[in-house]
Amino acid sequence: MGNLQETINLLFSEQYKLESASAVERTLRQLVESRDLVTVILRHASQTHTSMILAVDGVDGAPIIDDLQPEADAGGTLAGMRLLLVGRVQGVYTGFQSEVQEHIVWNRYGALRLALPPAVFQLQRRAFLRAAPVLGESNRVTLQRRGARILDGLCEDIGGGGMRVRIGPPRDFPFYVGEKLAAVQFSLNGKALAVAGEVCSMGAMGRSGTEPRQVLGVRFLELPEAVREQIIQHTLQRNRQHLRSTRGNLAGGV
Repeated sequence: MGNLQETINLLFSEQYKLESASAVERTLRQLVESRDLVTVILRHASQTHTSMILAVDGVDGAPIIDDLQPEADAGGTLAGMRLLLVGRVQGVYTGFQSEVQEHIVWNRYGALRLALPPAVFQLQRRAFLRAAPVLGESNRVTLQRRGARILDGLCEDIGGGGMRVRIGPPRDFPFYVGEKLAAVQFSLNGKALAVAGEVCSMGAMGRSGTEPRQVLGVRFLELPEAVREQIIQHTLQRNRQHLRSTRGNLAGGV
C-alpha cells in the first residue's frame, strides 16, 4: 500500500487518538459533511476500497457508509468484519477503527452500518508546519540513492513530514517521483540525523548563479516519533521567532 500504509502507521498512534464522546461525534459529523471519498481497509485483507460516509445514525451515532468499491470478496456477509477507515477533514488525515454490523438499504441503495468507534484519530496540523534552517547552522543534506552515487544538496525548509532539498543534477540517472532513498542525512540543532525517504515532488530544473539546480520534495519514511517531535518543535520555534520578528518590524515602522 506504499504511502497509504505509512500514513496509517502514523495516524493510528496514541498521540493522535481522541477518545471523548464529543470528539468522536464531532469528527464523524465532519466526515459526513465533507462528502469526500474515504479509504476502507478490511483487516482480513490487504486490498483497499473506497466509500463515503453517508450519515450518522440519529439513535446511537453509528456511521453509515456506502457500499465498498470495488466490492469486497468476503465469501459471504461482511457482518462482524473489522476495518480501518481513513479520510480527511479540512485536509487533515482522520480515521477510525470499527466493524461492520450489517448490510442495509439506505435511500434505495446498498450501505453498511458500522459499530460506533470508541475513538477517532486525527493528525495535528502542527505536523504539517515547515520552517527554514536556522541561520548559521549547516543546511547541508546528503541523499543516499539506491543504485546511484550519493548526492549533496541544501535544505530549503523542513517539517515533521519531510523537507524540500535544492540539489544539482545527478550524475547517474534523474530523480523520479516515488523514488525511495536509502537515507536522508541532515543535522538539526547540531545533531546528525539519518532517515529513509521518498521523492514526492520535483520542481523544474533551474539555475542558482551559473549552476543548474532543482528542488525536490522529500517525504520522511519510518521516522521515529521522538525525531518527528524534535523537528516539529523546531518548526514551531522558528515560526514563533518569525512571527515576533514580523510584529517587531511592523511596530517599528509605525
